Amino acid sequence: MTDPSRLDRYHGVMDPAYTEIAAEHQAPLPARALLGKGSVYAIFVGWTLFAVFIYSRYSQLGDARSYLTGAYDDASSARTYFVTQLATSIISLVHVDVLAHLVFSLFAASGVAYLVGQARLHGQYRWPLLAILLIPSFGVWASVVGRESLYIGLLGFFMGALVGYVRSGGFLRWWLAVFCVAGMVFIRAPFGAAMAGCFLMTWILVRGPRTGLSTGVQALVMFLVATLVLVVAWPQLDAYIAGEVLPKARSYFTIGSATTRMWVDIADTNALFTSLWWTLPLSLVGPTPGEVLSRPVMFPFMVSGLVVFFLLLYAIQQAFRAPVGLPRKVLVLAWLPAMLVTLVAYVPFGVYNPGSGIRYASCFLLFLVFPWMVRSGVAAPAEVPGHARRRGVIYDYRLAELR
Repeated sequence: MTDPSRLDRYHGVMDPAYTEIAAEHQAPLPARALLGKGSVYAIFVGWTLFAVFIYSRYSQLGDARSYLTGAYDDASSARTYFVTQLATSIISLVHVDVLAHLVFSLFAASGVAYLVGQARLHGQYRWPLLAILLIPSFGVWASVVGRESLYIGLLGFFMGALVGYVRSGGFLRWWLAVFCVAGMVFIRAPFGAAMAGCFLMTWILVRGPRTGLSTGVQALVMFLVATLVLVVAWPQLDAYIAGEVLPKARSYFTIGSATTRMWVDIADTNALFTSLWWTLPLSLVGPTPGEVLSRPVMFPFMVSGLVVFFLLLYAIQQAFRAPVGLPRKVLVLAWLPAMLVTLVAYVPFGVYNPGSGIRYASCFLLFLVFPWMVRSGVAAPAEVPGHARRRGVIYDYRLAELR
């Protein structure tokens, strides 16, 4: 039994959202309300078959063919060399391209399946994840040989470890998250750096000292500190973006492609930030109606982009509507800044060419559903040790703090 004094602590003041969580936490979930891991694997296998036997007839599968044939064997980039060696090693074992694609696809699926298990995904929380898994801008690139499928697999394991860590802690989850962050930084450095920031902030919120400040006050303090850091580091940041990021983005997408937007020109760092009001939505949506008319094969990706754009807006709303206390703090102070950094880092590589941009975006689309994963993990019934039950209806009493 829970100590009556602990119940009195929250009597009459507990947020209504926690009353709902407590009631749901004590009742088992019907099987049909759960998203099974088998369904996740089936979706990824289906996308692999679609990409290899149908999509590849109309468009290239990114760098998959070059990885499989060892064309990048002498690449100067360590991550490109690593993926090439991994792909050629797998193809030498299985001897069939589609099987090599399936190996990469199943790794990505395993990460998502782990996330589903840690979040105990159920009920209404399933639909945003299914929306991402079933759109072609995610499914095609998550299920073939390439950096994207490796990154998505690591991101799935990372998100699962983080959800489990928020729900009930765990030494192994902490180290799994650290390993995944290192892998993501290696594969996609800007996106991985954002995930590192998300992990660090989540760890501080879960294990750091209790401040007694509300989420809004902490967000304001965080904003002021971030602004100060940005002002101090602006010369170095400006030099990096204007001298390395933007020239690299332009060199990738301004030649040899019918879908390159030659009219887009982001000349410097100031232009990048001041144009975000239109370049960010354009990058997320991908093909415009005019581009679809000239190349109809892009129509499913335009629809996917619209789904992604509105799902992002809905995810931000869900973050602010999360239960008061640790869940809301993790989403507002850790997930949201990491999501914003990821989106800004994506814009230079997504705005010039919608076709290539879709492939880059597939890396972080899974991260959009993190708010629902956290809320599902908090709300779902859990099998916990006897001593943990004495803490109350929620495994970690910090989830019931009113700040």
